[in-house]
Amino acid sequence: MKQSLTFPNLDFGLAHKIDAQPDNIDFKLHQHDDVFEIVLFMSGDAEFYVEGNVYKLKPYDLIITRPFEMHHIRCLSQRPYERIIFYLTPDFFTRHECEEYKDIFINRAAGTGNVIPSDIVKDLLLNSINRMSVYAHDGAYTAVGAVMVEFLYLLSHTVTAISPEKSKDERVSKIIAYINEHLSEQITLDFLSEHFYINKYHLCKLFKKNTGYTLSQYINHKRILLVRELHASGQSLLEASTNAGFNNYSHFYRMYVRKTGMTPKNMD
Repeated sequence: MKQSLTFPNLDFGLAHKIDAQPDNIDFKLHQHDDVFEIVLFMSGDAEFYVEGNVYKLKPYDLIITRPFEMHHIRCLSQRPYERIIFYLTPDFFTRHECEEYKDIFINRAAGTGNVIPSDIVKDLLLNSINRMSVYAHDGAYTAVGAVMVEFLYLLSHTVTAISPEKSKDERVSKIIAYINEHLSEQITLDFLSEHFYINKYHLCKLFKKNTGYTLSQYINHKRILLVRELHASGQSLLEASTNAGFNNYSHFYRMYVRKTGMTPKNMD
C-alpha cells in the first residue's frame, strides 16, 4: 500500500492511500473514538458497511462517519483501491467557530446518510478537496484549514445523501437500533429472537451477512465504547462496565483485552 500522510499537531489531517492489490477482501471493522472522518472514494470495487447498512460505492462517492459509528470497507475484487481521507477532531469545529457544520455528521440515525453521491461531489465539493490536497502537499496547513471550513459549509448544504441499498434486510437495522438503546440491559440471543420473531439461528446468519460481524461482536464492541464514555465522565471502570451492561468486571476485562490487546488501565 502506498500512503502519503499529512497530520501535523493540529485538529485536522489528510491521508492519500492506494492499495494496488488489496490484501484483505474485508478491511477491519473499526470506529473512531474522537474523530470525524470524510473519505473520497476514488477507485476500486467496494461496498461500505456501517451500523448494519451497506452502500455500493462508485468512484468519487463521499463517505462521512462520526465518532463511534462502526464501519468497514469490503473490497469485492483485487482492483486498486484508492481514497483520500480527511480527519477532523471536535476541536476543529470549536476553533474555527463552525459548530453548526457538525449537524450533517450527528443529526442522523447511525448508519444513514453516510454517502454523498459522486455527481453531487463532482459538482459542488471536488474543487475544495483538490485545493486542500495541493495546499497540504505544500505544507500550507492554515490554507487547508480555511478551505476545510468552506468545504464543510458546502457539505452542510448538501441534502441529497443517498440511502442504503434496499436489498439489505431492514430487520437488522431495527435490531441494531434496539441494541444501541438498551446496551445497559441484558441482551441475549434468545430474547432478540423472540422480540423480533426471528429464529435465533437465522438471526445470527442474517446479522453476519448484513453487517460483516457477529451479534456478540457488535454488542461487546458497543459496550466497550460505552465504558470509555462513562469512564471519561468520571465513573470508575467497575461502575462503568456494570452500567454498560457487562455481567461482571472480569467479562469486560476479557473483552477489552481481546479487542485492543491492552488492559483497561490504558483508559486512565
